[in-house]
Amino acid sequence: MNRIALQESTAPGVAPHTLVDIAHRAAFDSIGLKVTHSAGADAWWHKGAGSAELVSVVEHLLANRVSVLDVGRVELGGPPNDESYRKVLDLASRLGARYVTASPVPVAEQVSSPTEEFARLVRDCEDYLLVPLLLPAPASSVPTDAQALRIVREVGGAVIVTATTDRSAFEIEAQVLEAGNQLGYVRLLAEQLDATTEEQSAGLLATVPVHVPIAVGSAAPAERHDLETRAHRWSVLVDRMLEHPLARDRRLSLGLEGARD
Repeated sequence: MNRIALQESTAPGVAPHTLVDIAHRAAFDSIGLKVTHSAGADAWWHKGAGSAELVSVVEHLLANRVSVLDVGRVELGGPPNDESYRKVLDLASRLGARYVTASPVPVAEQVSSPTEEFARLVRDCEDYLLVPLLLPAPASSVPTDAQALRIVREVGGAVIVTATTDRSAFEIEAQVLEAGNQLGYVRLLAEQLDATTEEQSAGLLATVPVHVPIAVGSAAPAERHDLETRAHRWSVLVDRMLEHPLARDRRLSLGLEGARD
């Protein structure tokens, strides 16, 4: 089965170790963390590997059998900040993450080439046994998935594909096939999941290869009211989206529940 991850962007103000507990209860396999360039990062990770939160997170990960999918975020093209850069790599390694995420700063803030900085990240990640992922950003020099994919084909690393619920299963499959071996994971937006139903979204991700993780994040984090209830609904929806129509027909004919109900 595809690993599914609950990203910190869906839970503003929630301590990372608490996010682990919520992910476990909501039937997520993994979490995604942001240890720089956010209010939460300043609160929980300002001491880097010396942060008390690191011990708490590791304990909760082990106790709940939850893993860390990715740690971010490296900002590409902005003013040099080696301390922040190294913090992401160090904490990603200590937390057992698979991926490090990076995203370009807005063009107005750019002082160096995001492509060259991502190439540096690709080289540095080898020492930490990590895979760097390039996430496009609006108003940056890398605003689309297609441009991000061109860069990783040139310098290495992988991309994050954002699948929107207004696309068909065939369109999402085309995105995944286009990324090929440069695909890190598929991202879904919590806001879109909140606005869709099982009937509307069933089977949308049915052809995503089983080794590709699915992450639920947020592009515009809001209040965290009913987070656990919403997160459980997200995990069920993702399960339905991954379920092949043949499997869905069989399950419904037998009156069975899904794996994450």
